[in-house]
Amino acid sequence: MNAKLDVIIIGAGFCGITVAASLKKFGINNFVVIEKGETVATIWKNAYQRLVSQNPYFTLPFFEGNGKYSTFKTKDEMVQYLTEYAHHFQVDSHIRFAEEVQSITKVDNQNQTDYNWQIQTTKDMLKCKILVICTGLTNEPVIPNFVGQEDFSGKIIHSSAYKNGIPYRNQKVLVVGSGNSAAEIALDLYEHGAARVDMLIRGKRWVFPLYPRLRALQYWLWRSKSYFKRLFNQNTTDNRIEAMERAIDFSPEELQAEIKETDKFIQRFALDLSAYSIYPEDKGAMDMEVNQGRVAWVDRGTVKQIKKGNIQVISSRIQQLTKTGVIFANGVSQDDDAIILGTGFRPGINKILRQPELYLHVNDRLLPKTDGKCQSIVDPTLYFVGFEKTVARSATYGYYGWCTGKRIAFQLLEREFLSRQELKI
Repeated sequence: MNAKLDVIIIGAGFCGITVAASLKKFGINNFVVIEKGETVATIWKNAYQRLVSQNPYFTLPFFEGNGKYSTFKTKDEMVQYLTEYAHHFQVDSHIRFAEEVQSITKVDNQNQTDYNWQIQTTKDMLKCKILVICTGLTNEPVIPNFVGQEDFSGKIIHSSAYKNGIPYRNQKVLVVGSGNSAAEIALDLYEHGAARVDMLIRGKRWVFPLYPRLRALQYWLWRSKSYFKRLFNQNTTDNRIEAMERAIDFSPEELQAEIKETDKFIQRFALDLSAYSIYPEDKGAMDMEVNQGRVAWVDRGTVKQIKKGNIQVISSRIQQLTKTGVIFANGVSQDDDAIILGTGFRPGINKILRQPELYLHVNDRLLPKTDGKCQSIVDPTLYFVGFEKTVARSATYGYYGWCTGKRIAFQLLEREFLSRQELKI
């Protein structure tokens, strides 16, 4: 089957579903969403059990959900909310679950057709006029290899495969990494009775306390403001779309200025953990997140256990693995039953996109070349949603998705109009 579609969206996460909802709202129905998982928000669905959102703004445009959700949503609530969102905008029937994209090819337009993108999946060959990639920044786990790894008799897994600490009770576990996943997994292991928990932290990392009450207060003030706007008819659909478009319309210089101001404010709240060989990064926390992809560690209790000595910090690197454990570069060796890699993720778009060097920046993250509003600067029929540099990433996922859907709808309508004009001539 060679299905021909107006739009193909890859990924049924927050960005993909919002683009789909926007397309439907603006009258585009000939599209599909390809999702490799069995449900929407697969990354959340498969994450470790204790994962909870760190901010209360994880809602998408024009629908807050019918369920009673926690202010800080759990992973199951995230999946439930996004499922509701897809159903509310009637895009669930457009999603092709358990289907993975294997390759994306731009086809030479020799037959003068508009279907220039060819997508090979595990089930089908599809063609479309416009392609939207929404696979996200955390699509592919980063898994390092260690000398002697084949000799290690214990278990080595990436954080993406970790569920809870039950299987590690009474075991000695080394957690590699200093991000939020590594910190929460280390805490989870301790609380589930691991015999010993170590965190291997080599690089620098900003660490902040979690202020749930403050964040919740900010959220409810924002909700109250939105309510009064609706009450006095100042919050129409058109006004909200215009506000979203303004929110993502900024220059690189304006972004850097906002990063600087944000870092100046939040830096005063950073925790001093130098006594435990955890040092702040040379650049600000927001600068590192936006420009380097290194998200600050927002503590949920791990720091307390580090200070009590229940979780030990190791600052050396792994020199090699042995049958029973690890030898570090400083000469210290120890036995370990398991190693959990909180070593992060990368987008991985280069694995499916033919000629990735044409569409992606040649750097360690291989991020897409866009106009700052998701459209490729290489090809106007290609969009990447969820990859833009922005200070309020989670709060603006829906903005970028909705505005991209609108932009594509207008693009298709314009092409259809021009085609009709040409036929008349």
